[in-house]
Amino acid sequence: MHVQLPVHMAMRSFEDSLAWQRAMELNVLVDQALAESRNWGFKDQLFRAALSICNNLAEGYEMPTGPHQLKYLWIAKGSCNEVCSMLILAKRRGYFPDEMIERMLGLQDETGKLIRTYIQHKSKGWGKIHRAMAFLRYCVNQTTPCILR
Repeated sequence: MHVQLPVHMAMRSFEDSLAWQRAMELNVLVDQALAESRNWGFKDQLFRAALSICNNLAEGYEMPTGPHQLKYLWIAKGSCNEVCSMLILAKRRGYFPDEMIERMLGLQDETGKLIRTYIQHKSKGWGKIHRAMAFLRYCVNQTTPCILR
């Protein structure tokens, strides 16, 4: 298990991210739960979705700009939601023991909340820039002759 850094310390690598750590724990549980599964399509999809959370958090960490990082955070959040959907289906179909499903859903929920927090933190200020860019596009479109648009 990876050692957690105090909140006031900066992350030195993606491995310091609490969301990445929880996603890795989720991956281990998913892998254990799927070990005996013969439903190859479901097995492959759930495993890939869970792995996508970790990988997109890791990949986004090294991106050079906030918007690039946000892109990967949103992809990780989408994969987290996909895992949730598949675990709900697994619960309804009785694919795994209830206690295992609840542990996986708990980790998925915690990971999703952490990713959402990262997204909100990274998004601060971008809303103003986005609105300014939209206004600038509008002004350019209004002053550019139709033939040049």
